[in-house]
Amino acid sequence: MNKDVLYIEPEDDITDIITKIEKSKEKIIALVPPKKAGVFRSVVNIKLINKAGKSAEKTIVLVTTDPSIVKLAAATKLPVTKDLQTAPVIPKEEKEEEDDTVSKEELVEESDGTVETVEDVEELEGGDKEDEESADEKSEKTEEKDEKAEDADEEEDEEDEKEPEAKNEKAKIAKEKPAKKRGELKPGNKIIAWLTEHKKIAIISGVGAVVLILLLVWALALAPSATVTVSIRTDSNNFSQAVSFVEKINEEDADAGKFYLEEKKVESTETVEFAATGKKNVGEKAKGEVVIYAFFKEKGAVQVSAGATFTLGDYSFTSDKAATLNWDGMTATDCENNGQASAITSGCLIYGRVDVTAVEPGSKYNIAESNTGWNTTAPVGVYSDKAMSGGTDKEITVVQQSDIDKAKESLKGANLEENKEKLLEQIGDNVMLIDSSLKQETLSAEATPKVDEEVKEGVKPTLKATTVTSVFVIDKTKVEEFITKKANLGEDKKIYEMNNPFIESFTKTEAGYTGKLKTSYMTGPKLTVSSIVDLIKGRGFGDAQHVLKDIDGVTEVKINGSFPWVTSIPGDSNKITVNLEIKDQSGNKVEQKEDEQSADEKSEKKDEKSEKTEEKQ
Repeated sequence: MNKDVLYIEPEDDITDIITKIEKSKEKIIALVPPKKAGVFRSVVNIKLINKAGKSAEKTIVLVTTDPSIVKLAAATKLPVTKDLQTAPVIPKEEKEEEDDTVSKEELVEESDGTVETVEDVEELEGGDKEDEESADEKSEKTEEKDEKAEDADEEEDEEDEKEPEAKNEKAKIAKEKPAKKRGELKPGNKIIAWLTEHKKIAIISGVGAVVLILLLVWALALAPSATVTVSIRTDSNNFSQAVSFVEKINEEDADAGKFYLEEKKVESTETVEFAATGKKNVGEKAKGEVVIYAFFKEKGAVQVSAGATFTLGDYSFTSDKAATLNWDGMTATDCENNGQASAITSGCLIYGRVDVTAVEPGSKYNIAESNTGWNTTAPVGVYSDKAMSGGTDKEITVVQQSDIDKAKESLKGANLEENKEKLLEQIGDNVMLIDSSLKQETLSAEATPKVDEEVKEGVKPTLKATTVTSVFVIDKTKVEEFITKKANLGEDKKIYEMNNPFIESFTKTEAGYTGKLKTSYMTGPKLTVSSIVDLIKGRGFGDAQHVLKDIDGVTEVKINGSFPWVTSIPGDSNKITVNLEIKDQSGNKVEQKEDEQSADEKSEKKDEKSEKTEEKQ
């Protein structure tokens, strides 16, 4: 089982010891008294320690070889051991012959010089029981005690009258008998007699003396503390250095100004309304037919596919179905099949008809017949001998691609600041943004209605798009370390404040990215709270001021004690408060932000945090 070893300091009083026992987390507590431990030379204090251990359900063991402490421990049944490796035992109480001449009310002088009555000791021994006794029981005990005292006085008076010689003989024997305890006082002592007669005054005086001692200890040892305010003048400096960036972490060399470039992204869905500007004619398409022809010099065929285009000026028509012109080599028969019996000795001209439809609606396609001016993609000649008809006009508003492109362009800057904040939340404070690399792109977009679809009256088209906001970042700690290194500060100087560094002229080249790192910073004497405490603790106010003012860059030192009688810095670091006031060259106070603390102060806080963690463990 684990035990807790508590080393008691000479200045610890019984309250401090009990507090340490109560705060301990172990079930076994070893108390190691110092060489001069007045608090352990009182049976009352030993009993209070034993009681505190029982109340906290803990076993208290005294580690001592002091015979007077061992003797008191035996009286209170408190285990004792001579060292931490030896098993504890409860020492045996020495039995001495009782002196018939010494009554219960006589005084016993303890080894530490304090005077207690047996009656008072018994009163403290019964402290645990008094809480359980009722007021009536206490009253009854007091009356019984008074009655016994009166009976004893009466018996003594009778004995004095009847047997004076026996009494004198008894007193003589008692006088010759050696004292049964070390420090026992003789009944004839005038001081004891006075104390016995004026018991209340003695108790009050004793309590007052203890209170006075405690007040003196508190005022001279516990309460004194000091607050030290040190004003430091700083110098302003500008920083500008060309740096480069790499996209592979294994190529990074921060000491040489080559930083790893990491891209951070955040996606968001944006919806934007836009105006449809497209117009579309959804009327009927004009229809008709054209005459096609081909000249054959030998047997063969010409194919006109469905959808073949026939154009007259600005008007285009397509064939509704496929058509074929062919000649079987029989001039007289085939040449006449198409209504033109013009047999030609060198060949045969074959004609046919094809149904066509205008490529788009509109009455403008209702054109008249024309024997000339027609063109076609088919390997035939063409003309029309009939007018086209049936085309009508009906115009509607539709979405066109240019409308969507314009809406996508507007999304590039939509909610950019909001998306930037999302990026900042994602990347944290340990990185530095390259603001000029911030951009927002649209990955995909869907329009409602779609391209070439009608937009009903009163309806606003919308574009729903997925956008990506991205920015390049670099390690902020490495950047600050690079700046500190390049600043070439002396051993007695440090950076107190550094404005947020930024990258200027961020450019992509064939070799990678380049830019210029810029910032400004303030330097001053290399002082921290802990170094100031170590420098001045234990010194007088005047000496401490002199030491601090001798440091280059320290402009003013103020020292305030917790009380008028405090004229020196305490030796305990926990009782010293140091305030550092950072001022610029004009004397204006500079407020230090948490992220602008010097590397030394950050390291100091990190060490303190580690120490506290170890203490808890």
